[in-house]
Amino acid sequence: MNTPAQTPALKKILPEISIQSGRPSSEITLSAEAQQDVHQAYLVTLRQRFKTEINRLTQGDMQEMLKAHSENAHDLSFMMTYVYALNWLQQNVHSEFQQEVLAAFTNGPQAFLMQMILQSTNTAEFITAYISYWENFQGEPQLQQQQILALLQRADDRQQLVNHIENTWNKLQLFSNSFTPDYFARGYKDIARQEKQRYAGMLAEEDKLRLKLIDALPDVSSLNFFNKLGLIPAMGCPQTCRHCMFVFRPLMKNTDDPDTLYQMVDKLTTSVLFTGGDLTKHLDHFYNAITHMQHVTTFAILLNGDFADSRDVTENILSKMASAIRRRPLSWPKANVHLQISFDEFHQEVVVDRKGNLKERIPVVKIANIVETAPKYNDEIQLCLCHKQSHLNFSMDVFKKGVFARLAKELARRGHQVQVLSTAPSSRLKRNPHNPQTPAQLIKDATFILTKYPQALLMLTSSTIDAYGRAEMMALHEAVNERDLLKQMLAGQGTGAETFDNDLMFWFNGWATLFSAVHICLGNVFEEGMQTIRQRQAKDPLSNAMHRFDIRLLDFYREVRDDLDAIIEKSTGPHHLFHAITEDGAIRLHLTERLIDSGIL
Repeated sequence: MNTPAQTPALKKILPEISIQSGRPSSEITLSAEAQQDVHQAYLVTLRQRFKTEINRLTQGDMQEMLKAHSENAHDLSFMMTYVYALNWLQQNVHSEFQQEVLAAFTNGPQAFLMQMILQSTNTAEFITAYISYWENFQGEPQLQQQQILALLQRADDRQQLVNHIENTWNKLQLFSNSFTPDYFARGYKDIARQEKQRYAGMLAEEDKLRLKLIDALPDVSSLNFFNKLGLIPAMGCPQTCRHCMFVFRPLMKNTDDPDTLYQMVDKLTTSVLFTGGDLTKHLDHFYNAITHMQHVTTFAILLNGDFADSRDVTENILSKMASAIRRRPLSWPKANVHLQISFDEFHQEVVVDRKGNLKERIPVVKIANIVETAPKYNDEIQLCLCHKQSHLNFSMDVFKKGVFARLAKELARRGHQVQVLSTAPSSRLKRNPHNPQTPAQLIKDATFILTKYPQALLMLTSSTIDAYGRAEMMALHEAVNERDLLKQMLAGQGTGAETFDNDLMFWFNGWATLFSAVHICLGNVFEEGMQTIRQRQAKDPLSNAMHRFDIRLLDFYREVRDDLDAIIEKSTGPHHLFHAITEDGAIRLHLTERLIDSGIL
């Protein structure tokens, strides 16, 4: 589909844009230029999603879906694609913006279809208009016209054909059970219920029995020093990004004295990561850790950037991080902060409320505040933007379009020029969700600067999305995934250098869980001591088997459950699969017993 520029007739006055932070008390006002960027970003994103859906369906997906419901699948597939387009537009695009979204497609050969979609209020109206258009068409013969005329010949009359086509559409149940706001609300509620049950089962009876089995195994004489350890002050985030792996996050009864935990962790690693969602209200813990953990030299923290309400607020928070680094005794090893900020098409997604007002989940102007401020503290803070891979990562468009381009424009308005110094590809070829036929190279990492601060290197790193939590509701074609690596693993060809991360994360309530599986708990460090937790991590047959993606776990799983094929079918990669088969405490116990019985330690 061609995407020409918006026609002058469809230009309109922008509705007011109010950006509401995840913290209810924090609201920022955008400049007129930034409002225009948000408005344009919304249109571009929705147009791309619309175009992707049309291309996917016209390239065979619609005909394949119709085969089970109609002997006329070939003749119906083109028209039914645009029936889908009508329903997709009505479900996904606020009426205030539907005309603008379709304006990009009004100059091509499908322009009449765009007008037909806008003028139709329901499926039957569109089908009737489509049939009438081709009945009265006077131009060069068209394939779509021949298809409609053939269908009319096989029908008793036009109304009978309209009814038949509408009934066939209804049989597909594409929008009766999916894509609607109610569908997503019900889906998220169900996922939250499952997650709540999962956390309630942590250290329940099955887990306690499993840990007893691990404790009974011979101790490891020499325990490893950790490359990194995680610290979770709290689990929670007010945002509702649709790719997020969490819907429900448990309330935690935290220690009043995290310094005890800091002292234990300080002896085991030189690198810690503070994570758990939006830690804006817990930054004092981070500052204190920097000044209390002598042997740690890398203090990483993952934030969503929502704290950066203004330049002054941003300056205040980053200066406190830098000040904490400078307050460390001179006799201690030199340390720095790795400030990781979520930044992608999901965290910065533009959505529209029922009144037609646009809203960025986390405004790009906040990220600009951080990028503009970080170079001033180059000796203490390394900034890294953490990006979720999309179709843009398959070319330099990742910097010319999407959120990075919006960031560069905002920084330019402040007098800064962004310069990308280098890029690095993923170690594996991946599939572009908009063109998945052939694997291709993908830009994974990049280094860039603001030319005003040429010595302050800024980083961008990207990763795939696994279908945990809210992301379970996303379609496979919406994001880059690791399905090819999953197929490779299932074929017995391993996963190369890719492993399941079983380093430890310590919650402020004492739980010790795995980096890649926070549902797998090895006990409570405050109650049982660090030595017990370390021995369990070293000896645990299950987490060790997961670490190396041991596919014998799948055979053991099949012994007690019959849904493995269904789980594999919807898994987005090896991590997702191994996460999914270990979510139940009884299954974790069974897998651990079978590994021990089989001598797989």
